[in-house]
Amino acid sequence: MIDSHQYSKVQITKMLLIAFVDAVVSGFYLKIFPLDYTINLAVVILPIYYYLDRRLLPAVTAIFIAAFGLFFRTMTGFYYYGSFANAFWSDFNFMFFDITYGIIFTLLYYMNEQKTLYTFFLAALASDFLGNAAEFISRYGIEEYFSGSVMATLMFVAVTRASIAVLLISAIKYYNSFLRKEEHDERYRMQINLLSELRGEIYFLKNNTEHVESVMDEAFGLYREYDQLSAEAQKNKALNIAKNVHEIKKNYFKVIDGIDEIIINETPFDRLNLSDLVKMLYMSTLRELENEKKHVILYFDVHSTSPIHEHSMLMSVLRNLINNAVEAIKSEGEVRLTHNEDESKHFFTISDNGCGISEELIDYIFKPGYSTKYNDETGHSNRGIGLSLVLDIVEKYFEGEIEVTSNVGIGTQFRILIPKNKV
Repeated sequence: MIDSHQYSKVQITKMLLIAFVDAVVSGFYLKIFPLDYTINLAVVILPIYYYLDRRLLPAVTAIFIAAFGLFFRTMTGFYYYGSFANAFWSDFNFMFFDITYGIIFTLLYYMNEQKTLYTFFLAALASDFLGNAAEFISRYGIEEYFSGSVMATLMFVAVTRASIAVLLISAIKYYNSFLRKEEHDERYRMQINLLSELRGEIYFLKNNTEHVESVMDEAFGLYREYDQLSAEAQKNKALNIAKNVHEIKKNYFKVIDGIDEIIINETPFDRLNLSDLVKMLYMSTLRELENEKKHVILYFDVHSTSPIHEHSMLMSVLRNLINNAVEAIKSEGEVRLTHNEDESKHFFTISDNGCGISEELIDYIFKPGYSTKYNDETGHSNRGIGLSLVLDIVEKYFEGEIEVTSNVGIGTQFRILIPKNKV
């Protein structure tokens, strides 16, 4: 939290910085009158400062700009005018513009409750025009001001500078909006990736519940057998195993229900179109490749706008196959994802030109425990959701088909068929 004293220091620092920048940029000017009168280009930037920081009071900032600008011009004009006094008085009239601009802008914009680009444009226009009028009259008198085309020229200058300021602010707002959208999309990509990983793991856990129940049934069956044989020690041991497995089962289901609830609550939308889903997968894979010591080119050719309701499950399947394809490439290569569809089915093809899989192993890749991600140094195998679960999701969850072809040294290709009414 910033107290008033600290806040004042911050604002004064900002005002001094604005005054310094204004003094430097004011060195760029145009002479549009036969008289020694210049049009300062710094005025294009000045209202932008006021728009971006609403806490800056233009009338007060104008005092800093006028004082700093006069000092800067006096120092730099010494050699041109021959003395500091001549330099000071020749540029003294600039202060009329700065002060007038600050006061008018404060009245028309800073104190206006309707702070829109339209009111900003009007305030910048009026401040510019009246500021130039005040400076011009202080230099050459009011009669010179009303003679010829001075007023029309100053109005043209004011409209031009105010318009440029509005265009620059619009560009800044568009850029900020673009950045916010990028951040928003990035959060969604991360959320979808996380949810797809959780859904895949939940599916894996649910499949294992049958094994847990089977162990519990067998242990209870042993208990009954030992009970009939009057084998008290073995009977108690079997009963304890059944009880322990039952407790494990309860905790197991609590974990599954808890993660399921998180997934339901955190899902950002009910459905995505397929193109957006694959775009998220593409960006996610690119980020992961940044940490890899290999050069992998991704070709994702998916342009379908078909709605996908089961986006997290489909993402689990595609991401796992893409990651396996990347893993199969040792130093450099290509990974492709293509898609076709008809009225009732989606057809996906994931291919790579990596090391390939031998004929001896091709029949085992969908078996539980098989992994392409074995670490020789640690001896650990990173399962992910595993190809066995990919097969399970495609065939049982989506009621689709998956097949693989591979040649050692050439690469591997997975082809997936999924009914549209299942995704």
